[in-house]
Amino acid sequence: MGIYVDDFGTGYAAFNNLKNFPVKSLKIARSFVRDLASDLSDRGIAKAIVAIPDGLNLSIIVAGMETPAKWE
Repeated sequence: MGIYVDDFGTGYAAFNNLKNFPVKSLKIARSFVRDLASDLSDRGIAKAIVAIPDGLNLSIIVAGMETPAKWE
């Protein structure tokens, strides 16, 4: 059992929750990946956000990753 944090990085889904609750997975909000194919700044932000669950050994779900171009 554990907690899955939706839309991580927005509103109440904050970093402090990663310490205070038994979080198992983070879902990254669509707003952070919407323009990955065309915006270098968005790519940098998305890479940094994805590094958080990776560093904490959590699973990750990324909203809005429907096209192969966004995975590159």
